[in-house]
Amino acid sequence: MKKILLLSIIGLFIISCSVDPIESDLRESQIVEMNALSEADEVGCAGPDNSMTITYSEAAAIESWDEVRKLYLSLLAEGIFRGGEFDPTIWELINRFNDEEEGGLGEYTTWYKIDNGDCKDTVMLTVIVVADQSSPACDGFTAGADKSMTITQSEAEAIESWDEVRKLYLSMLDAGVLRNGEFDPSIWDLIRSYWEKGLGDYTTEYTITDGECTDSVLLTVTVVADEQSEPLCDGVDAGPDNSLTITYSEAVTIESWDEVRKLYLSLLANGVSRDGSFDPSIWDLIRRFNNPETGGPGDYTTEYTITAGECTDTVILTVTVIPDES
Repeated sequence: MKKILLLSIIGLFIISCSVDPIESDLRESQIVEMNALSEADEVGCAGPDNSMTITYSEAAAIESWDEVRKLYLSLLAEGIFRGGEFDPTIWELINRFNDEEEGGLGEYTTWYKIDNGDCKDTVMLTVIVVADQSSPACDGFTAGADKSMTITQSEAEAIESWDEVRKLYLSMLDAGVLRNGEFDPSIWDLIRSYWEKGLGDYTTEYTITDGECTDSVLLTVTVVADEQSEPLCDGVDAGPDNSLTITYSEAVTIESWDEVRKLYLSLLANGVSRDGSFDPSIWDLIRRFNNPETGGPGDYTTEYTITAGECTDTVILTVTVIPDES
């Protein structure tokens, strides 16, 4: 009887100590998940990853490599060693931001590495650059539309002072726009530029500011040459075109350059000046007549031009040489 009771107790003990395989798997899975959570929550000696967001204007206003470096170091937790290395480097981040194709808005991430004996760890630091956000309070704040005007050189040189030049630019602003803004380039810079180059476009960016609100407009003054009045040329007249016909024998008997010249001048109307110029010249006409290939019978035409001051006029004179009658 005692043996039966003892065997029953031993059997019950064995049953109570056995483990269901499914229950064992569940326990192992729970242990793995707890370890994973523990590892994810664990922060190394370089501190946690961190990021910050700034506007494009704020990013563009950072003046130096050292200021960018300080910005990233500010993302580190307190007490973290500040003498680590950045990958990519601060210069590489700056160059990427300034790249016309890849830069501008976006995320700029670097890995900050510490390896100083006491700590060997890496942390990810990110600066996110977003577009500037206009303040709703500034929606109605405007410098107006870009404007331009044209003046002559005489008008420009008649402007007596810096203040008059300033008023000229301010006169282009839309009604209601603040008149106490800033010019870039300044009025003095525009005046000096005009002294150096004269005619041309003179553009300045006019900026107005009221609290956090700002807006700009481009103002341009174009200086052109004075209009030149047409000279009074009513009395300068070379007369009508004219021509005459002579035979080949008559042409070859003309003895000199001066006689040929007189022949053409005889075609001019009365009162026309005789001290004009011929094109082609009298000598060119004589050489052509005497050329075995191109000379002989034919038309010999020249343009006769007279000049009086700024006034000119021309007339076409032609001598036609025909073969002798047989």
